[in-house]
Amino acid sequence: RFLASMSHELRTPLNAILGFSEVMSNEVLGPMSNPTYRDYAHDVHESGQHLLDLINEILDLSRIEAGRYQLNEEPVMLLNIVEDCCHMMELRARNKDIRVVQDFEHQLPRLFADERAVRQITLNLLSNAIKFTATGGEIRVRVGWTAGGGQYMSIKDNGPGIPEDEIPVVLSAFGQGSIAIKSAEQGTGLGLPIVQGLLAMHGGEFELHSKLREGTEAIAIFPLSRV
Repeated sequence: RFLASMSHELRTPLNAILGFSEVMSNEVLGPMSNPTYRDYAHDVHESGQHLLDLINEILDLSRIEAGRYQLNEEPVMLLNIVEDCCHMMELRARNKDIRVVQDFEHQLPRLFADERAVRQITLNLLSNAIKFTATGGEIRVRVGWTAGGGQYMSIKDNGPGIPEDEIPVVLSAFGQGSIAIKSAEQGTGLGLPIVQGLLAMHGGEFELHSKLREGTEAIAIFPLSRV
């Protein structure tokens, strides 16, 4: 209840900050005489968006850990959701000249799952892959059957990879590996814990495999009971 109240109190002024800074950076009311002011407004908007994302992720993780995250379960097509998320992230990938290769098994039946949660899992993993893949790199997205009759989604990049001893760190709340700390695009450190929590609520599993200088593969697995 406290977190829900605080998130509301924080979101209200943030919406004003985001709205007005966007108006200023886009010069909606007329050009600014000094372009530096426009750049500052853009920086304010970017920082405000980062803070809003952090608030939303803290609230989601706290609900998951407290058992108060309510799943709205219905038949959903995993392949369609992943395809849609790839399209949503297309511009971010293109800005870094990253090639996103889709390798989907077709004729997959529907999953009984929460569509918002599945979408959040996919976007978190895609965002991470794009963030840590170098310009001109490649990301391979696969959807298919598991050996046990469930369904999986795999997102594999050819980025810098994660040292083996740091994998438990990046899977913990607010955990940042050494690569992330050096990166210009640091995240909140909550994306992977949220992915793990949402998959656990579906009875699923999350696997993270990585090798230095070769890349990282994140796998979200939904069990047979969900098919």
